[in-house]
Amino acid sequence: MRSKLLCLLAFAPVVGHAECLPPETQALSCALPSGGRLELCWTPQDARLAFEKEPGFAAEVRVPLGDVTGLTARDWASSTLRGVGAGYEVYVSGQAAGMNLIRDGGGTSSYTCATGTVNGSLAELNEAALYAPASKEN
Repeated sequence: MRSKLLCLLAFAPVVGHAECLPPETQALSCALPSGGRLELCWTPQDARLAFEKEPGFAAEVRVPLGDVTGLTARDWASSTLRGVGAGYEVYVSGQAAGMNLIRDGGGTSSYTCATGTVNGSLAELNEAALYAPASKEN
C-alpha cells in the first residue's frame, strides 16, 4: 500500500518551482504570457516539468526518464510526459514553443511561450530517454 501511494505521488501534479534544480539539465525554458514560466528539466533518472499558469500557481509533473516519449526532427521537437489523468506535451520549433495538457477524459489546455523567451532544445532529452529504462520494464 505504501509503495502504491508513493508511486501515485510521483506522478501527481504538485506545487513546485518553475526552474531547473541542481543537478538537473535544462531541456526547455520559457516565459508564459501570463507572467509564469515553463521549465522542462531532466537527470539520467527522471524528467521534471514545472510550469506556472500565472506567478505563484505552480504545478509539477515528474516521470522516470525512460517514460518520456519524444520526437525530434530537423526543425521541430516534442517531449511528452504522462501524469495521472493527463499527458503533458512540450514542443519547440525555433522560437515557437509551449505545452499542450491533454486530459484523459477529454479536453485540452494550451500554453504558448512568450516570443523571444525560449531557451533550450528537446533533442538531448529525447535521445537520453530512448536509452533509459521505462518504468514498465522494472
